[in-house]
Amino acid sequence: MFLAEDKQTSAQSMDDDAGPSHRRTEPTADAASAAGSVLRAADLDDALKLLAEADALRAQAAALVGGLADSGLAEWLGYVSMARLVAHRSGCRNTTARAFLRVARFLVAHPLSAAAVRDGRLSWANAETLARAAADGRSASFAVAESELLAESKACAPETFDRLVFAWRSRVDAEADAADAERSWRQRSFTMQLAFDGSCHGRFRLDPVATEIVAAALETPPDPTGALTEPRTLAQRRADALIDLCLMNGPAAGDDDGPARVPVGVDVVVDVETLAGTNDPVVVSRLRQELGRGGPISGPGLDRLLCDASFRSLITGGNQTVLAYSRSTPDIPPTLRRAVKLRDGRCTFTGCDRPAHWCDLHHIVPRNRGGPTTVENLTLLCRFHHTTVHEGGWQLTRGPDGAIHVTMP
Repeated sequence: MFLAEDKQTSAQSMDDDAGPSHRRTEPTADAASAAGSVLRAADLDDALKLLAEADALRAQAAALVGGLADSGLAEWLGYVSMARLVAHRSGCRNTTARAFLRVARFLVAHPLSAAAVRDGRLSWANAETLARAAADGRSASFAVAESELLAESKACAPETFDRLVFAWRSRVDAEADAADAERSWRQRSFTMQLAFDGSCHGRFRLDPVATEIVAAALETPPDPTGALTEPRTLAQRRADALIDLCLMNGPAAGDDDGPARVPVGVDVVVDVETLAGTNDPVVVSRLRQELGRGGPISGPGLDRLLCDASFRSLITGGNQTVLAYSRSTPDIPPTLRRAVKLRDGRCTFTGCDRPAHWCDLHHIVPRNRGGPTTVENLTLLCRFHHTTVHEGGWQLTRGPDGAIHVTMP
């Protein structure tokens, strides 16, 4: 029980789109129905008591394990470390085990904090913060301030306590603070992992200055209510803003109306039977439709990408036979691109006001289905609405007066 995965984060969430934490939301009828009954106040009290008892149990476990953490017992039992032993024997993640041992070592070395956890005066989340604060050569300074920090922790939520303790760390040792900043800079990283469907997920770590820069760059206002499409979440708006920033490449030559988008060159690999739509779904080795530097891509996604990209196609017959490899198709000429941008001025999806330099050129009749690259067949769509049209089933048509008409799926 003491190693149950902690669902509470000690860092301020950058993904909270619900407003102030004190805002209360009534449960929906569906949620109440799924639960079977409305949670009673007595049940909630019991649950909170159990959570408090869990902290006390973790403190007891920490006292038992902390003294053995560096005893060599784990290695004697054949484990590479005590963290791996704890993770394996308790069934928790390695990261959870390492965090637990960090706190366990801290509580063994600081009896005042250990007693505060056992008595319920110090939450486990705040104990994790104090363990980090006392690390990296600050143990002596922490011992002096321990009582004061414990007193502050009683009235602080984990997010507030994190900021208070960080400020204390910065004040007590200027050299260690500089070392923290250097370590934060060295540990910067950005990783991406390809998922089964060709999308990707990843993680990144930035120093505080870079975090502020990125947070400001990705800050976007909420979508207007009453629009044709459903408003995006904060996380979705940030994802769209990140892609928009990546697609920008500074001012284009001869173009004074804003930055131009990075030209995208795409290698498309497709099996001839997939292209013709005649392959037997059972013969999975012959099902192939993917990007050269990525993974699988859906048909609508491919249509969207080819709207505003130069591409080469590799047509295969099975895994080993190359039937055709085309030369790169020409990108949309700069003069034509500029003409469409000047004509439309913004995204032409109903209700959208995103400026031209944030938009793709969209082929109203798809390019890979014979649609011409002409000023009449091109219109501006921001990335969000470009995706909505291709992958959400919306239709665009140009009326006799040149206006764009949007049809819901």
